[in-house]
Amino acid sequence: MEKPRGLRLLTLAAVLLLGTRVMASELPACLSLTPGKTIETVLVAGGAEPPELLTRLVYAESISTGFGDDPLVHQAIAWGVMNRVRLGDLSPSMQRTYGRGIQGVVFKKGQFNPAVSERSQFSREFLCPKDIERWRLARAAAETALNGEGNPFIMTPWEREHNLSLVVNFYYPKSVQAKGPLAPWEGNKALKFVGDVSMGEKVLPASRVRFYRLAHPPSDLKR
Repeated sequence: MEKPRGLRLLTLAAVLLLGTRVMASELPACLSLTPGKTIETVLVAGGAEPPELLTRLVYAESISTGFGDDPLVHQAIAWGVMNRVRLGDLSPSMQRTYGRGIQGVVFKKGQFNPAVSERSQFSREFLCPKDIERWRLARAAAETALNGEGNPFIMTPWEREHNLSLVVNFYYPKSVQAKGPLAPWEGNKALKFVGDVSMGEKVLPASRVRFYRLAHPPSDLKR
């Protein structure tokens, strides 16, 4: 299914913006929290646009998995975030659950600790990326997911027909923040465990990131 013209233009604009702000320098600005400010307000006040927020999140989240040097982990996280964004664009219920747009999804309460919790050790990675090689991996992954072509999570007939993925939940079994090898929502009938994910000619094992697909498409999806 071809992307609507407006979505194609938005995707192109996002990629161009990522190129001008983030790719122009090797690392983004290093920011720090100030009294009375949240992580979100500091980033937005610092001029971070949505593509940069996505890249910062992919960078910090990938480190939190325990496999921050694995490009497949970066790519999978970027796609997972953009799956939420794109579903939210077409479904009010998904938007309420996961947030609106890249900024809304990144900073949705209770979702990504590096972006919402000052007590998370990975919030420092989100605010101040320092590892140039990992940043390059995150930047490349964000670019690809923003472009929207070749989504490895579009697997089912419904997903192929609608050019959307229902894979919106993910869990990091080896993270220092993990409470066990399985996600807290394991067994929830609203979600189905995906298993290992084929990404090009390689495979991302579920032992690194466990992904979950919505058991049913949102009933309020706009056509």
